[in-house]
Amino acid sequence: MNDDDPPRIQRVPPGPERERFLPLLLLADEPEPLRGYLQEGDLYVFWGKVGRYREPLGATHVLPVPDDAATAELKAVAIAQDQHNKGLGQKMLVAVLADLHERGTRRVIVGTSNAGIGQIAFYQKAGFRLWRIERDYFTPEKGYDPAERENGLPHRDMVWFDRALEADEASRESAQER
Repeated sequence: MNDDDPPRIQRVPPGPERERFLPLLLLADEPEPLRGYLQEGDLYVFWGKVGRYREPLGATHVLPVPDDAATAELKAVAIAQDQHNKGLGQKMLVAVLADLHERGTRRVIVGTSNAGIGQIAFYQKAGFRLWRIERDYFTPEKGYDPAERENGLPHRDMVWFDRALEADEASRESAQER
């Protein structure tokens, strides 16, 4: 990525354009559940310059939580595999959370597999706190392969995190980056 052209976040409205970002989103969720919510909520795409071209480096899909207008769920958070370990995931998340806060969201929740050790650490580093565990979440009925493993562990339980978005979010995030 070119430091002279910083990454930017873009909200992509529902419609056929969202299909273009499926390869990125499939890094974070299975095809069947993803297809079910792709045209709902907000899709944020994180663009950056790679070589001479601006490319999508990451994507975050956000859904409103039913019966709680002030809470949103991060359904899929993904950074292109060749862009891992560069701090882009945290930068993307900061931009998404700031936009959500500006638009009235006060709390964000996110769930990940018990086997996603890296994802669990990622969300905690981003200020999320353990909220609850939903046992036996990853079933074939929900579109998940029971034989799939990550870090040598089966995907069984959904580990849920939450984070309050505070009024001074932008200034706090800016201070953390320094």
